[in-house]
Amino acid sequence: MSTIAAIKTLVKDISILSNGLPPSIQQATKDDKIWSVMNTDQRDTVHETFNQRFDAMFGEDCRDSAGHLQYVRKGKLGMGLVCSYLSKCDWADGFPLDIVKIKLWRLFVELKYLQYVANLTSLHSFVLFLTCI
Repeated sequence: MSTIAAIKTLVKDISILSNGLPPSIQQATKDDKIWSVMNTDQRDTVHETFNQRFDAMFGEDCRDSAGHLQYVRKGKLGMGLVCSYLSKCDWADGFPLDIVKIKLWRLFVELKYLQYVANLTSLHSFVLFLTCI
């Protein structure tokens, strides 16, 4: 069973990871999926709005041929916009927290992966540098 505290912690972790996206991730623009989805009209309930937005941006069908979420972008028009939205959600307002957790966890795992790959690449470059000196 998911709790509001657990959801808030996951949102905080997503924000931290989003702020540290590696240089290999594209800067968001108003032409990107995140901007267009986050600027659509609200649905009938806050949960329906959340559900529609997250399915459109980070659903299982939003994966590229390598299996990664293809719409992750950095900056205030990308993950900054998503994190701002998440921080304003009142999770006590009719959200089925178990479903919310699944959707947030999917994004969290992708962001963790992007950090891991960036760190691994940096470590690899550092090791190559050391072998050259």
